[in-house]
Amino acid sequence: MDDDGRPAWIIFFIILVFLAFIFAMAETALASVSESKLKTKADKNDVRAKRALRILDSFDVAITTILVCTNIVHIAAAGLVTLKVTELFGLSFVSISTILTTLVIFFFGEMLPKSIARKYPMKFTLALGGVILVLMTVLRPITFVLTAIGNAAARLTKSEDEVSVTEDEIYDIIEDMTEEGSLDEKQGELISSALQFRDISVGDVITGRGKLVAIDVNTPPDEILKVIRNETHSRLPVYKNSVDNIIGILQIRKYIKAYLAGGDIKNIRPLLDRPYFVGADMKIDGVLSAMSSHRKNIAVVTGKGRRTLGIITIEDILEELVGEIRDEDEPVPQKAEGGDEV
Repeated sequence: MDDDGRPAWIIFFIILVFLAFIFAMAETALASVSESKLKTKADKNDVRAKRALRILDSFDVAITTILVCTNIVHIAAAGLVTLKVTELFGLSFVSISTILTTLVIFFFGEMLPKSIARKYPMKFTLALGGVILVLMTVLRPITFVLTAIGNAAARLTKSEDEVSVTEDEIYDIIEDMTEEGSLDEKQGELISSALQFRDISVGDVITGRGKLVAIDVNTPPDEILKVIRNETHSRLPVYKNSVDNIIGILQIRKYIKAYLAGGDIKNIRPLLDRPYFVGADMKIDGVLSAMSSHRKNIAVVTGKGRRTLGIITIEDILEELVGEIRDEDEPVPQKAEGGDEV
């Protein structure tokens, strides 16, 4: 072929790579887009969102259509380069051209467009929806046969139950409802906290060993009273010899009542409640249920070798769900002129 023909096939190759770019972007955008956000836009009469939902309703057909187009483009690009390189330079250069073509198609026809589409799935789903629908219509006979073959193969294998709504989509729904005013901000935060609640471990919310206020079982009464005056806790862990050996929980009200009734208390063991122990890796929703059933307000958190890591209270757990809970004797923060707490 003469020099005048070279620009034509190079331009054609660039067009094929561009089409591969578009098809890869469409595939990733459709697989990543939030259906709940599309439904929200469709409820506002967004034509492109309604079109995208139609595509998602036939997701398997859409993906098959895109894959058919992608393979056609890849094969055409590779064949074109092989043909032209053979004509211009001979068979000895075919291997080199194949490697270079593969690298070009991989970068511009796979990696780059999929990275972009994964970052902006909504934008590209709306933008490419019309093109995808046209291709789905044109290639319907081919995709019908391929989809039927795929479904037949799928029926031969055991599949897991399909999850209709993912956790991320639930968060998207909450965010959209909050933005639209269907939920106020506090309600949205409460629902989100409830969803996250089951994923939080005891170790994430404990009062750690370094901040733990505990007393030795042999502590003199005047020293116990000094701790009670200096702290605001309603219960204190009691240990023998070491904080790693918690033997009970002392209720402050019970101790004060006994002190007022009998004066000097030589032995606090009869006043102690049996300690309740939990592991740091346990989930707080399960711990809350267990503490409630055992009528415990405080639990000792232990690690390897029964080492005491800290404590967790019912209040600590509930604060993860509803936010900070102020004690009755905790001072109420004053509002500054700008509205901030001081």
